[in-house]
Amino acid sequence: MASSHRRKKQNRAKAAAKHAEARRQRAATARIRVVQARLSRIYDSGTPATELAVLLAEHYQGVPVAGWLASALLREGSSLARLQDAANLMLSSQEAPSLTALTFAAAVAGAAGDTGQERRLIDRALAADEAGDPDVRLEVIDFICTSGHAADAVDLLELRLKEAPDDDFAGELYGAAIERAYATACADETAARERAAVQRFAERTGLVALRDAVSAFLDGTELGEAARARVTEELSVTDDVDWSPEDRVAFGELAEEIAWLTVDPGQDEDETPDDIGDMLADDDPTGVPLRAFAADLSTPAALAASALAWHEHIHYGLWRIDDPVPGPGLRCIDIISGTERYVEFPAEATTGLPRWTVWLGGMVPVDGIWRSTGVGVRLSPTEADAAAESIDEAALAMIHALAGEPDVPPTPIPFGHAEPHGVYADDQEPVSAEMASLIGKVAGAMVTRIAADVHRYRATPPTIANTDGDPMCLISAEIAVEEGTAGKLAARPGFDRDSDEPDRVTWWGALIPDGQREAMMAEAMAQLRAQGHKDVEAPAGPQRWVRGVLRVRGREITVEVNSQQRLARLLDILRKVGGNPVVTSEKRIDPAQDFAWPAVQRAAQGGAAAAAEGWEKFWLDEQIPALSGRTPRQAARGRERPYLEAMLRQFEYEADLLAVDGKTGIDTAWLREQLDMTDDLAD
Repeated sequence: MASSHRRKKQNRAKAAAKHAEARRQRAATARIRVVQARLSRIYDSGTPATELAVLLAEHYQGVPVAGWLASALLREGSSLARLQDAANLMLSSQEAPSLTALTFAAAVAGAAGDTGQERRLIDRALAADEAGDPDVRLEVIDFICTSGHAADAVDLLELRLKEAPDDDFAGELYGAAIERAYATACADETAARERAAVQRFAERTGLVALRDAVSAFLDGTELGEAARARVTEELSVTDDVDWSPEDRVAFGELAEEIAWLTVDPGQDEDETPDDIGDMLADDDPTGVPLRAFAADLSTPAALAASALAWHEHIHYGLWRIDDPVPGPGLRCIDIISGTERYVEFPAEATTGLPRWTVWLGGMVPVDGIWRSTGVGVRLSPTEADAAAESIDEAALAMIHALAGEPDVPPTPIPFGHAEPHGVYADDQEPVSAEMASLIGKVAGAMVTRIAADVHRYRATPPTIANTDGDPMCLISAEIAVEEGTAGKLAARPGFDRDSDEPDRVTWWGALIPDGQREAMMAEAMAQLRAQGHKDVEAPAGPQRWVRGVLRVRGREITVEVNSQQRLARLLDILRKVGGNPVVTSEKRIDPAQDFAWPAVQRAAQGGAAAAAEGWEKFWLDEQIPALSGRTPRQAARGRERPYLEAMLRQFEYEADLLAVDGKTGIDTAWLREQLDMTDDLAD
C-alpha cells in the first residue's frame, strides 16, 4: 500500500512539472507574439509618430537602438518627417532622455544628413553613463559602429581594451568595428580615418620594437644567459626531431618566448620549481625577463607598459581559425577554454591557411589590439584535439597537485584517439576568467613539448596494413616443394589456376564488400576514361582481394605476398598438402622504412570518380571504428555526431591543403548534403 501511495505522489509530481513546463512554454510563446506584434507596428510606415515613440521606448527599454534602425524604417516606406517627429517626442518626454531616445534621434539626424546634430546626440549618449556600467557604454559604441562610424568605434574600443584587454564584449565589438572599417576602406578611397584604423591594426612595429628591446636588454646579462640556457635545454630535448632549418629556428624562438616569462635566476635553487608549469602558475615572478625589463629605469614608459601587458595578459592556447581569410584580422576561439579573440596575425602566418586550422601559440595585447606573437605551429583539427586533451589532463593534474594530491606523470599526446574538442568548443560556454588564465598558463608550459611532439608525429610514416590487417611487407620468395604440389594447391578452396597461364596460381582472399567494390570500380573506370579508354566495362559480380600470386615451375614455387604473416600461412598450407616447403630465397621490402613521409600534415586525396559513385558514396555506409562502429549515416542522427563533424572538418582541412598544390581532396560538401550536416558549419 505504501509503495502504491509513493507512486501516486511521484505521478502527481511528474504531472505538475509537466503542466508547469507547458505554462512556461505558453508564456514564452505569448511574449514572442507580443514582440513580433510590436516590431510589426514599428516597421509599419502607417504607425503614427506618437505611437512609434512609445513602441520604441517599450521595445528597447532604455538601451541603445541599432545604428541601422532609421535607415531600415526609411526603406520600409516611413517618411523622414515621421521619424523626426517620433525622435523629438522621445527626447522631450523626460528630463533626462534615455539612451534609446538619444541613439534613435542620432540615427534619424544621420539619416537626414545633419551630422552636427548626430554628433551632439552621440556625445550625450556617451556621457550619459560614463560612471556606470561599462557594458552600457559599449552598447553605445556598438550603435556608433552600426550607424556608419566604424572609425570612431575603433578609436573608443581601443581605449577600452588598453584599460581592460580581457573585456570579451569589447573585444567582440572591436572585431566587428575593425571589419566594418576595413570594408569601408576597401570600397572608398577617400575613407581616410577608416584606412588609418586598419593600418594601425596591421602595424606590428610596436610588437617588433618590444621584442628587440627585450633582447637588447638581456644581452650580456645573467638573466639573458639563463634564458639562452633554457632555450639550449629545450632544443637538446628535441635532438631526435628531424627539424628543417626554418622549423628549428621557429622552435628556438618559441622556447625563448617561454623563457622570457619563466626564467628567474635570482630565485633560490631550493625554491625553484621543477616544472615550468609551476613557474607559469606563480602570480608574481618578479625576476623573469619581461618584468625585469619593465622595472628597469632606463626602459621607456611605453615599452615598459607593453612588457607588463604581455606578461600579465598573454594567453597561450589552441586557437581555431574558422575563416582563414583575414579581414583584416582573424576571429579565433581557444578550443580548450572557449576564449574568443579578434587577432592580428603577421602575413607569413596566414598565407595558405586551410579551413579549421588551429594555431598553437600565444596572443598578446599591444595598445588595445590583440596580436599573435608570430611564433607558433599550425595544427590540423585532429592534431589540435589531441593537444587539447593533453592540456586538459595537465590542467587537472595541476589542480590536484595544488590540492596536495600525488603528482600524475604526463601521458603521450593521444594523436588520433582524442575527443572532438574543436567541435565541443562551438556549444560549450567559455570557462571562467580564472580558469581560462590557468589553462593558458598550462598551455604555455606545454607549448614546446606539443610543438616537438607534433613534428615527431608528422615525421612518423603512416601504419600500412593489408586487407588481413597484417603490417605491410613486400616479399618475393622462392620455395622448393614436392612434385605435384601445384595441383594439390590449386584444388584447395581459395586457390585458382589460370587456364591461360597454367603455371600461375592466384591465392584469393575475402570478398570485397559490395559498396567498396562499387567505389573501386567507379574509380578505376573514371581513370580509364580519363586516359581515353571509352569502351571498357567493369567486371560484373562479386570480387575478391588477392592474397598472393604464385608461379609454379616443377618443384619450385615463386610467390609474391605483402606480409610476413601471409608467407607463414602459405607455408603452413603447403605443409598440409604434403609439399614439404623449404624457402630457398627471400627478398623483403618494408614500406614503412623506405617510404619518405614529409614532416607536414597528412592529406587524403579525392578520387577521379564523382562523389556519388566513388569513395564518398561507399564511406557513407561503412562502419567506422572512430564512430563506435556506426556508419556516418547512423552517426549523423546519433550521439556520435560530434565525432562525425570532427572527421568532416579534417577532410575539409586536408582538401584545402591539397588545393594549394592543385590537387583535389575528398568532396566534403557532397558528404554534408547527404548527411544533412550543412548547418553544422553555421552553428
